[in-house]
Amino acid sequence: MKKLLILILAISLLTPVSAQGVEFGQDATGDPNAVWVMGASGFLYSDRIVFTAAHTIEYFGSTGYLFAPGVKNGSDNKKYWPQKILMAPTYRARVGTDNTRVDDFAIIILRESMPMRNSVQVASPADIESFIREKAPVEMVGYGLQNEAMRTDLQARYNNSPHKMTSTIVSGDDLRKYLAAYPGWHQPNQTILDFGIPNNEKIGSNCDGDSGSGFFVQKSNVRYYLGAAGGSQAGITNCNGSFTRFAPNGGMSGITPTYKFLALIKEAEDFVANEKKLEAIQEAARVAAELKAKQEADERVRVEAELKAKLEAEAKAAAELKAKQEADAKAAALKKTTITCVKGKLTKKVTAVKPKCPTGYKLKK
Repeated sequence: MKKLLILILAISLLTPVSAQGVEFGQDATGDPNAVWVMGASGFLYSDRIVFTAAHTIEYFGSTGYLFAPGVKNGSDNKKYWPQKILMAPTYRARVGTDNTRVDDFAIIILRESMPMRNSVQVASPADIESFIREKAPVEMVGYGLQNEAMRTDLQARYNNSPHKMTSTIVSGDDLRKYLAAYPGWHQPNQTILDFGIPNNEKIGSNCDGDSGSGFFVQKSNVRYYLGAAGGSQAGITNCNGSFTRFAPNGGMSGITPTYKFLALIKEAEDFVANEKKLEAIQEAARVAAELKAKQEADERVRVEAELKAKLEAEAKAAAELKAKQEADAKAAALKKTTITCVKGKLTKKVTAVKPKCPTGYKLKK
């Protein structure tokens, strides 16, 4: 049953759905934040936290994995596995004729750190107002379809590089004006999101596979994260089979600002901080255990070396003593002595190794 579900989901990725991905974009290989999220995209917020769209989690599942940011998609890449997934508690999938996903935001917490090479902040309401006012460039980098052939060419689909679109962010009022100009793009009861991101073939366009990628504004060394792609799309018919059509004024992505989910982000950050503390404690315990084991091993080596040296010294002393005793015995055996022998009034001294009195003489006592 599980395999059948995975097959159905894999096939669904090849059909015109509104998961959306970058088409008409620029190659963005090496991007520090764009993350391939098993069939979709994500944005690396910190070394253990990846932002994505909540609806991507529906097929990401417990066996899903991710790749490091900016790499070309491929099976040779190192796999990063989720430790915990947090979804916006107010997330709501499409309901009936309402094609908008409400609060389409989720956080993937990783078991191990990804390489984090830049600074990321969640854009505040004031930041977004400023970006709208100054028409700041808004970028989005994802792993979505880049041409129509990728719908059926799985090798190309799963060996692609991340691509980037560059647009701007418009207010909710401008988003509603756009939708009012094209009433066919939304249902009368459709939920309208807070902000819009224009799409067209000059600046790049969402397409299948980019759900979860993040819209952001680059300021100096900081990326200000606006929101995840995937909440709603309008007028992006070029991605629904022909890859050539747009509404006259292009398409529009509706997004929910991520500053609405600061409590969820704080929960993720607290979880990661606690995990790192536990890992630090475990690492300290491991280092202490290794140090103790090394000290004990060194002590055994020292004791064994001292014992060996002592035994060798005792053996040497015993050997030297034995050699001396043997030498002394040999010397004693070869040493000449003198005895005095008498025969009546005659006296004779005899010197030899083993002196004996001549015949007729007796040893003088």
